[in-house]
Amino acid sequence: MQNIELIKRTLREILKLTLPITTAFVAMGLMGIVDTMIVGHYHTDQLAYIGLANSIFVLLFTIPIGLLQGVLIKSSQKFGARKFHSCGKIYNEGRKYSMVLAVFFTTVGLFGEKLLTLMGQDADLAYHGGRVLQIFSVSIPFILIYVNCNFFLQSIKRPYVAMYAILAANILNIMINPVLVYGKFGFPELGACGSATSTLIVRIFLALYMVYYIRRMQKNPKLNKRFGLDRSYDTWWMDSKNTRKIGYGAAITTVATNGSFAIISTFAGWLGAHTMATYVIMINVSSMVFMICFSISQATSIVTANAYGRKSADGILAATISGYVISLSVILSLIALIYHFPTQIFGIFTSDQSVMTVIKALIFYLLADVFIDALPLNIMGTLNGRSDVKIPTIFQIVSFLGVRISACYLLAFVYNLGLKGLILGLACGGFSSLVLNGGRYAYLRRRDKTEGLR
Repeated sequence: MQNIELIKRTLREILKLTLPITTAFVAMGLMGIVDTMIVGHYHTDQLAYIGLANSIFVLLFTIPIGLLQGVLIKSSQKFGARKFHSCGKIYNEGRKYSMVLAVFFTTVGLFGEKLLTLMGQDADLAYHGGRVLQIFSVSIPFILIYVNCNFFLQSIKRPYVAMYAILAANILNIMINPVLVYGKFGFPELGACGSATSTLIVRIFLALYMVYYIRRMQKNPKLNKRFGLDRSYDTWWMDSKNTRKIGYGAAITTVATNGSFAIISTFAGWLGAHTMATYVIMINVSSMVFMICFSISQATSIVTANAYGRKSADGILAATISGYVISLSVILSLIALIYHFPTQIFGIFTSDQSVMTVIKALIFYLLADVFIDALPLNIMGTLNGRSDVKIPTIFQIVSFLGVRISACYLLAFVYNLGLKGLILGLACGGFSSLVLNGGRYAYLRRRDKTEGLR
């Protein structure tokens, strides 16, 4: 009876975090869709430039975000242990670390044209795509400021701050983007560069909003003392060693995930332009489901970290069960929606009936992949929450860069299953992650019992 009450209480905790975190994730994704739609209607060549720039930029900002993940986990653990004053110290360490990361990744992005040239792009694409990438790269410091603030605020149970900020940012982007792309109200017509500039302005706004909110907390004597917001030391690099170790695993997992998708996209290209277009549309829809499920795993990770900070094995188990109750409910609801309304959902991206025919023929396999790929997310969230990094990271590399890529190649080309083979191969990677990390979770659960952790 006591465990049931704990699960109910934990379920409410995760739900309270899930709504604002999911809203912020979806709103961030919506911003990218709006950018693509505006530039796509402006000129096809400009859409190619922004797409090319994004193919590199996605790594330049997701890797440092992964490296900052330790701020969320360690601060959540301290919050759960009721060592609230340590949360501000971790935030300040993350603030300095984010600037180190920003200098490195921004510098790389400023050589956008050279990077695209090295990748074998022709001179025109490399030049224009490189200009867009340079503008995107200038926004990296502001992205990392926003992320570090957001991770701190999520860890102390204030996720709604980022939700309000990103909703306001979407409105701002919708207002500015077409003005700079099309050159309205006397502004120059900048095309893809205008969209990138709009994104830069919005990210500056997001960073300033979050910093302003935390500065207001600092000026409140009670909050400043409670969360230790003025705690900052010259020894921050050594002090943040364990926090950074968590981030290394998250960053490597990000590279493995994005790298596997990049390679499989290449496989889809080998199957022809029509197959590539179909694959891109299918992945766009499944990615939105994945993003929602990832935000639930993020909330699960925070609650798990709280329980781990309290040294509560029952709390960790309750967070895992509660996370799965929520995520499975969401996954099954979204899958049912996609299955019953494929024309309306996939039709947003294309009016080509031949593409729609292929999608409808493969929809069962796609939805099976969506389900399987989403299942390991909560286990990963739980493992992250208890600072278990090294072994799960190795498992993710094996699952995504080993099993997933090998299975896609074998099924698509050796067994001649084509696009169906790629989808089944993607599911093989997700299943491998579920089995390996599920086994790791079971092992740690048994170890907790052996050590008498309750």
